[in-house]
Amino acid sequence: MQLLGFSDTSNLPPPQLVVDSHLQAAMNHIHLGFWELDLKTLHLTCTASCKQNFGLHPYADLSYERLQSIIYEEDLPLMQQNLAQVISRQKEFYYAEYRINHPDGTLHWIQAEGLLITEQDTPVKLAGTTLDITPRKLSDLRKDELLSIVTHEVNTPLTSIQGYLQLLDRMIKTTDQSAKMGQIIQRTMQSAERLKNIIHDYFIHTQSTIYQPSLRMQIFRLDELLNEITDHVQAITSSHEVQLPESLPTVWINGDRQDLGQVINNLLINAIKYSPGRQIVKVDLMLAEATATLSIRDYGMGIATQNLGNLFKKAYRVDYDSAVKGTGMGLYICHDIITRHDGYIGVQSTEGEGSNFYFTLPMITE
Repeated sequence: MQLLGFSDTSNLPPPQLVVDSHLQAAMNHIHLGFWELDLKTLHLTCTASCKQNFGLHPYADLSYERLQSIIYEEDLPLMQQNLAQVISRQKEFYYAEYRINHPDGTLHWIQAEGLLITEQDTPVKLAGTTLDITPRKLSDLRKDELLSIVTHEVNTPLTSIQGYLQLLDRMIKTTDQSAKMGQIIQRTMQSAERLKNIIHDYFIHTQSTIYQPSLRMQIFRLDELLNEITDHVQAITSSHEVQLPESLPTVWINGDRQDLGQVINNLLINAIKYSPGRQIVKVDLMLAEATATLSIRDYGMGIATQNLGNLFKKAYRVDYDSAVKGTGMGLYICHDIITRHDGYIGVQSTEGEGSNFYFTLPMITE
């Protein structure tokens, strides 16, 4: 008879050792560490896997004091609070998630759980487990990022649809402008198509680690797209006049027309939003050798020098009046789109005088 893969049963180890070895192998596989804290001496005992979760050698010393020193300063108070609540019987179970830095400088997330051990109803020890949950946390953060991007992207065409329908409603009530209404309906349909594509990209990339929808490359005229987007923005805003040069150069590029239209739209909406009380936003398109530069200039709040280097970072927002709302994702999305087109996006700004956002793209010269 064979048992657990052994052919010679006379030399079998005791059954409990077999069970223990399999249990240990399973715990090592999932990197589950065990710890015990003496509440009187604060002596911390850890298994090898527990120490490895903290980036330490299995034989390294890990005292309670050292443990507290490697937990992120922002996360330590909550960890200590959860511990105190279990010891004082306010909570039945100990549970904490906190960030640590491994000795190699990498950030890791640790999940710690534990139970109170008592003797004659007096708390004497806490015993529990640790698990490195970094992959799960990174996945959650990516999902949060994806949700922020999709929320921002969906809001833009929805705002356009709402604006066009309001304009259409006013026109129907005032006069017969069937040609103009036909144009507005067409643009509303384009915004709806943009919304459909965003939702499609969202579902395609829901399972991906990074949200980066593929570019829909085509050859088109950037000057025509600029005219189209400025007309669209002007139609739904009455507070500003969007000024273009009398004539624009003809610019052929190879790119994603929808995404580049989104960049222009985002920059124009920002220029209007951050220049309250001003009436003019200036737009220009210039050529230089094999590149085209599109710029959007406002005369509003401007940006302090110390903030300029962070503008295109994810979820970064300049601390303006709280009445100016935003997710901090718009410029990050613009930067991502332009970068993936082998272009460059930048800004020149003086606080209190306004900002000039611009981007350059390679153009087709033959």
